[in-house]
Amino acid sequence: MNEIIWNEKLDFLKAIRTGWCNADYIEFLVEKVWKINKPVNILDFGCGFGYVGLLLLPMLAKGSTYTGIDFSEILLTEAENIFDESGYSTRFIKADLSEYMPVETYDIVISQAVLRHIPGAKDILEKMIQSVVQGGLVICMEGDLEIEKAGQYFEGLDYTELDIPSLHRKMFRKELLDGGRDYRFGIKIPVLMQQLGLSDVGVRMNDCVKFINPFGDKDVHEKQYNAIVKAWGWDKKISNQEKLNLINTFIQRGLSEEEAGKFVDGQIKISNYAREHKHSAFIIQAPCIMISYGRK
Repeated sequence: MNEIIWNEKLDFLKAIRTGWCNADYIEFLVEKVWKINKPVNILDFGCGFGYVGLLLLPMLAKGSTYTGIDFSEILLTEAENIFDESGYSTRFIKADLSEYMPVETYDIVISQAVLRHIPGAKDILEKMIQSVVQGGLVICMEGDLEIEKAGQYFEGLDYTELDIPSLHRKMFRKELLDGGRDYRFGIKIPVLMQQLGLSDVGVRMNDCVKFINPFGDKDVHEKQYNAIVKAWGWDKKISNQEKLNLINTFIQRGLSEEEAGKFVDGQIKISNYAREHKHSAFIIQAPCIMISYGRK
């Protein structure tokens, strides 16, 4: 992973997590599925700006603590600022997960949208298991990009015709074959958890579906629309030079020149559609994020 790249991702990470989950469902998991009813110490692998801490700490018993690990100085600084006057007990550690060696153990070790970005993610999962106490809980909230890229709908735009999921698949497969990230790692996690010795392994799915509804609550629509177009860069027009640069990038990632042109044209169509139809466009994203868990 590249620290410089992720140092520039703060706005993206905040935007992409707008409406990422329904808090009531996560609360259901905490209370009814994981049965967390006493103070716990949490370690968050790849914490970013501390989203998981913001999500979980209000649901947990008083006295719970949150420790986050990330290698981005900017994201960690943002996390420290966010929690500075929160009243919660937090700590943030700067470390590359690929090099990090577990020292302390925690009641819960968790990752959220991290493992699919790391080559050799199984090694990171093993470190998560090493970092949890006996009887403790390992939780991974991770997506399967095969499912995620297919789970989109734009009213008035034929997303299927753009063939974007299959072109993504070709690039992701090449990356995996070249020793890079595993774009389907999320769906493999429960199997790996069982193979690595965890017990009571289970899988749930994030029930949140993003529904950008221009005819619903105006304030909600404004927030959701702005977040989604910013997260995916749909708020900006692509210049001819930027288009050529993108085509060359996707050729390097495994597409033919024709495929790369088709892929970029598809992204431009989506961007133009979203930008030009702000007040009429229905957009649905159903990422189907897997929530896998097991006990040591």
